[in-house]
Amino acid sequence: MEIADIFVLNKSDREGVDHLEAQLQAMLELAPDRDGWKPKIVRTIATEIKGIDELATAIAEYREHFNRSADRESKQVEHWKRRLITLAGELFLERAIAGPRGEAVLDLLAREVAGRKKDPYAAVHELLERAAFTE
Repeated sequence: MEIADIFVLNKSDREGVDHLEAQLQAMLELAPDRDGWKPKIVRTIATEIKGIDELATAIAEYREHFNRSADRESKQVEHWKRRLITLAGELFLERAIAGPRGEAVLDLLAREVAGRKKDPYAAVHELLERAAFTE
C-alpha cells in the first residue's frame, strides 16, 4: 500500500472515527519517515466546513517541506519519466490500432495469445510493426 502524505478523515463526526484514526496512526508508526516528513491525519466535516483550515495548513506545510527537499528535482524527473512512458504507451496504442482494421487486428492477436497460438511478445512485435515503431 502506498502511504499518503496527508490523510483526511471526512465525516469525522460519525461513530468510529476515533478508532479509525487510532488504527491509521498505528499503521503510520510502522512506516519510516519519508525525507523527514511524517504523514498528517486531519479530521474534517465538509458539510459543516469544519477542519478545512487545518487541512489547508497541512497542505501548505507539506508543500513547504517538499520544496525544501534536497531530492525534489529527482522526484520530479521520476514523475515525468513515468508520465512520458504512459503518454508513449497511449500514442503507441493509438497508432497500433489506427485505421479500418486496427481493432480487428488487436482482437485477432488477443485471441491468438489467449488460445496459446502466439506468445504475447510476438503479438506485441506485430503491434509495433503496425505502429511503425520497429528497429
